[in-house]
Amino acid sequence: MACAGAFAPNPMVSKHPKFTTTSLGVALNDGDQVMLIGAGFLQLVLAKTCKAAGLTPLIVAPQTKLDSFKKLVEDDDIMKDGTIGMPEVGEDQFGNIAAIVFCAEDAILPASYIRRVLDYQDKGQSAFVEGGLKKVVLCAPLQGAQNKEKSMGWIPIFNNDNQKDKVWDDLVDAYTKHPVYESDNSSLVRFGGLLGGSVDGPECIKELGISEQMYQMSLEQFRDMKERGFDRYKLGAQILPGNSLNNKPPNQDKMETEALKKSEWKEAFIIVDGYPEIDRANRHTVAQAIVQSLIRDDGSCPKEMTVLSKSSSQFPSDSEWHALFENPGPAAWPDPFKFDYKKYVKEEEKV
Repeated sequence: MACAGAFAPNPMVSKHPKFTTTSLGVALNDGDQVMLIGAGFLQLVLAKTCKAAGLTPLIVAPQTKLDSFKKLVEDDDIMKDGTIGMPEVGEDQFGNIAAIVFCAEDAILPASYIRRVLDYQDKGQSAFVEGGLKKVVLCAPLQGAQNKEKSMGWIPIFNNDNQKDKVWDDLVDAYTKHPVYESDNSSLVRFGGLLGGSVDGPECIKELGISEQMYQMSLEQFRDMKERGFDRYKLGAQILPGNSLNNKPPNQDKMETEALKKSEWKEAFIIVDGYPEIDRANRHTVAQAIVQSLIRDDGSCPKEMTVLSKSSSQFPSDSEWHALFENPGPAAWPDPFKFDYKKYVKEEEKV
């Protein structure tokens, strides 16, 4: 199945009462270097999506992570540019970094990283392109989520959620107080609970996903099935302004119970026709949204936005992405009484 709008290899409950937008500013060009900071699966999916869009991803991670990532990324061109930190004068990357994306999906980046990276110089010289960074993005988790998706590194005997929340709050606070955030070239991207990011799905994710090994790298029961389900059926996008959920209408569950008499009808209903997620997102969808914000130079987007998924086995088209950025908001919840289950569920013939 082809996926519209996907970057494939060649042959957006607001925390802030005021919804602000920003111009998309200067777009990145083919070959521009994008430094991805924050080791994890989202970083790797984003790297492959950047490459497919013609950009040059620079994965920043500890050496042990870089070594293990090789088997997940399965792309020597991407991994050869991986680095353990900021480049120094004389290195190929120095003076050529066009964008920074802080893309950790776990609370691993201290607030001090914001100034350490964005104000970085070596021998009095900037490591960024002439004129300064064209784009800066900070990714952070959605606040107030209902579905508490565990991270892939979740361990049952430990629970330090309170510490994690403080790490994230401090990081976001440092970013929004940095002078770069006042410019049009910066944005804050909130992501819902992250799932998916591999290759078990439609054709458009085959070259963008990381190894299927990722599906087995969690101790959470049935996590494998959820990850695969998102890659098969949850590639659609919602762009919401600010820190936002797409809450179900009060009567949605009651309507679904009354209209969808069989379990297989309900199973089909929630994976087709744009059925929205309340607070979860596919890593592929988040990566696509970020890269779209990097390479588009027309229109505007929310200064702070939330990326969530909805049911679709294809990415939004270019025109759909434009509409999502220009008019952010939650996807509509479908009416189960209008669902034609016969299109998706094969009924056994009565003998």
